[in-house]
Amino acid sequence: MNNLRKKQTNQLNHLKNIVAFRELMEGSDVNIVYLGKITQNTINGITAMTEEDMTDKKEDKKVSRRVYHVMIEALQNICKHADSTAEYASDSLEDGLAKDGIFLIGDNDYEYYVTTGNQISLDNAVRLRDILDRVNSLDKEELRALHKTTMENTTISEKGGAGLGFIDIKKRTGTEYEYYFEPLDAEHCFFILTIRIRKEDA
Repeated sequence: MNNLRKKQTNQLNHLKNIVAFRELMEGSDVNIVYLGKITQNTINGITAMTEEDMTDKKEDKKVSRRVYHVMIEALQNICKHADSTAEYASDSLEDGLAKDGIFLIGDNDYEYYVTTGNQISLDNAVRLRDILDRVNSLDKEELRALHKTTMENTTISEKGGAGLGFIDIKKRTGTEYEYYFEPLDAEHCFFILTIRIRKEDA
């Protein structure tokens, strides 16, 4: 009975997250929405569709490269930071396994935006919040210095080398991360992250 209730609770939380993303999408020009397992094939498929869409729109090549880079990093971040203790989660993308996530990309006259969502542990949430807040607080020169220091002093692990991926994205986009953590239970939350790529900076 406890397992049934836990499964029902997880399903309810999953539906709540879908509703939250639907509300986020309202009034926006969303190009691609994906909900499910994140594998290398998933990443390849989403990036191919986005490249085709940007080609059809005759998007500036510099903007296209930035969007492509952000998408790859954002999708891989789901696999780096997703909660490995969740019922649906596997251990790593590198092992050919998958982790569930939500991904969307859209654009308007001024920018592209990439939004991801996945379940993480509360301990992981604290670590990510600290990294994102620190990266958001830095100007261009401070960010460049932190990137250099991190590259020189950090052993790159499956968790991304002390936020190296987040540092690199902000260097490329110049925009702040938008994020929030939706509590799920005493040990887990749903992590939603939005990254914006301005068109006029190309």
